[in-house]
Amino acid sequence: MFRPLFLLTVAVRVALGFVVNNGTSCYVFPESISHSGQPVDDTPSILQAFDLCGINGSVILTNSTFYVDQVMNTTNLLNCDVSLLGEMIWSTNVPYWLSHSYDVVFQNLSTAWLFGGTNVTFKGYGQGRFNGQGQVWYDENRNNSNQPGRPIAITFYNSTNLFVDGLTWSQPQFWHSFISHSNNVTVTNVHMNATSDDGNITVNTDGTDTWNSRDIKLQNWTVQNGDDCIAVKGNTTNLYVNNVTCYGSGGMPIGSVGQYPQKPDYVENILFENIVLHDSSSAAWIKTWPGRNAPTTSNGDSGGGGSGYVKNVTFRNFDCINVSQPIYVTQCIYASDPSICDTSLVQISDITWQNISGTSSYDVAASIHCSSSVPCPGLEFVDVNITSVNATRGLRDSNVGTVGERYLCANIVNENTTSGIPCDGWAPSDFPQRLTMNY
Repeated sequence: MFRPLFLLTVAVRVALGFVVNNGTSCYVFPESISHSGQPVDDTPSILQAFDLCGINGSVILTNSTFYVDQVMNTTNLLNCDVSLLGEMIWSTNVPYWLSHSYDVVFQNLSTAWLFGGTNVTFKGYGQGRFNGQGQVWYDENRNNSNQPGRPIAITFYNSTNLFVDGLTWSQPQFWHSFISHSNNVTVTNVHMNATSDDGNITVNTDGTDTWNSRDIKLQNWTVQNGDDCIAVKGNTTNLYVNNVTCYGSGGMPIGSVGQYPQKPDYVENILFENIVLHDSSSAAWIKTWPGRNAPTTSNGDSGGGGSGYVKNVTFRNFDCINVSQPIYVTQCIYASDPSICDTSLVQISDITWQNISGTSSYDVAASIHCSSSVPCPGLEFVDVNITSVNATRGLRDSNVGTVGERYLCANIVNENTTSGIPCDGWAPSDFPQRLTMNY
């Protein structure tokens, strides 16, 4: 793909930016070269390279630092290979991003970069980096959820046959990435890190969320963040997640789904396997909205009353290290009114937790509350072995006088027959995701 740099000297310099067009390949160099190394917006040059070489060509962002001060839409690529060999740094102009980020038509969210096409690769070769300078967003947002206009770093949109590999994200503005309206997408060998240097936490820094997409493969990820590691939103089908390690995350949820009455959510054929979670709030879990509208929620968005289903999901080979609540099913996510918590219309069925081991922060290994409106058939535990941190320290549960794990259940159709779930208590409909004490 790469030609010796001396060959570039014979290429004609394209005007209006540091783009060297060498046949079907466009090499992008930073504007700072001609400004004594001072940061200058490289967005025009980057967009120009995609305009010139985004169809049947290659776009190479060279081993340099690029400053991105504007939104970018590089969709409708075709047979294009993209390489990021340096670092892209997004500006901290909060008012600009709040007013200019592209709407992604989901939960009032938006993005800084819309990227996609057909037969496209995006490679970082282990050195390409996105730097969202997210601390300014963590401080500006002050631990609130889903701030309108706060941009997702990059959205892979309307893509077919997309391969992403070898990229690193640091300090994203919001979610690291979003996969939307796409099929046959593979994202491998990535590192993601969202950490705060003060008391404002990194809420809404999901590794990725999938929505209205199918045939997705996510493999060999390391994620440090303050929210869902990988979340499966509505109308995701045939998703495979393998060999992912998450630190401080919200684990691997299906959901949330069932938010919008006019848009049913269908999720099926999902496999998570070989997952390690450190100090996470949950591990292998499912979250749906209640069946009635909740005008005010902890998610910063209204919702509820949607229908659909979640079926044929397997969580396999999970290693939980000090996870607050490893296995969790709630059909009342984000609602603040417990009176509507048992009304969800989303059917959950055929879910398997297999070889789930490790430690929980407290004495609840699982809380599974299925809506009484649509009880869950086909739930199954196979080789689930969770030990509380209290037990490993020889401490006792002050509530029931044991060191055993609790398995709380509600409205599971096959609970006493084929589930293999050692239910020993009732799971409240409004049981919290993150526990702060023994049950």
